[in-house]
Amino acid sequence: MADSLDDLKHKAILSHRILTMTGSMSDTTGHVMVRIPGSDEMLVRCRGPRDWSPRYVEEAAMHRLDFDGEPTEELGDWVIPPERFIGATVFRMRPEVNCAIHAHPPAQVLCSNTNVGLRPIVGSQNWGGSLLAMKRIPVYPRSLLIHSPEIGRSMMSVMGSKDVVLLKGHGNVVVGRSIEEATVRAIQIENLARLCWQIALSGLEGPDIPWEDVEDNAEMAVSEAARRGDSGSNPFWTYYVQLLERGWRIDATVKPV
Repeated sequence: MADSLDDLKHKAILSHRILTMTGSMSDTTGHVMVRIPGSDEMLVRCRGPRDWSPRYVEEAAMHRLDFDGEPTEELGDWVIPPERFIGATVFRMRPEVNCAIHAHPPAQVLCSNTNVGLRPIVGSQNWGGSLLAMKRIPVYPRSLLIHSPEIGRSMMSVMGSKDVVLLKGHGNVVVGRSIEEATVRAIQIENLARLCWQIALSGLEGPDIPWEDVEDNAEMAVSEAARRGDSGSNPFWTYYVQLLERGWRIDATVKPV
C-alpha cells in the first residue's frame, strides 16, 4: 500500500532528523525531497521563522511543489529553497526514484575536494556503502548551488542512473525508491567516506574488496529479511528511528589532522 501524504511528511521529517543525528546532513542545511505518488509534485522542506535546522524540522515546513519548482499550495511565511531543482530534475528524469536527498556531509565534501575516491574497501562493516562505491560514484565538477533547471540537468548528465553523485567541494545527492532506502544510503555512503578519508590521511591504501564478498552480504541480508517475514521493511531504517526516539546522539564528526 502506498504511503499517504501524511505518512510521507512524517517519514521525511524522520529522515531529516536521522541524517542530522548521524552526521550525514549539516546542522542547518540539507533537504529530503519526496515524490508525491500519482502526481507531478514533490514535498520539499521550506524555510521559515521556526525552521532552524533539519534536526528540528516540523510538518509545517514540508510543502508541495511541482516539477517546475513552483508551489501548488499556500506557503504563508515559508520560503522555497533554491536547490529544489535537484528534486525537480531527478524526479522528471528518473521515474523509478521517489526520494532525493541533498546534504553537505563533511567526509564527502573533503573527499570530493581533494580527489580522494570513494572505494569499496569494507565488507560486512558497511556492505551497502561498498555496493554503491563498486558502481563508481561520479563527481559533478562544480561547487555552485543547483538553483535552476539548467544546472539540475547539468548535474544529472554526470549522475546518470547512479544512486549517488558527489558535488565537488559542496555535498552530495543520494536517491532511492523510498525515503527509507535513500536515507540509509546517505548514511552508508558518508560512513564509507569517513573511512576513505582517514585511510588517505594515513598515507596507506586499502585494497578494494572483491565483488563476490559484497554480493554475498547483500544476498544474505535479503534472505535473512525474508526469513523474518519483513522483506518489505528496512531494518537499518528501523534501527535509526529507534535511536532517534530514544534520544541517542551519534558523534560522527570528521576531524582532519
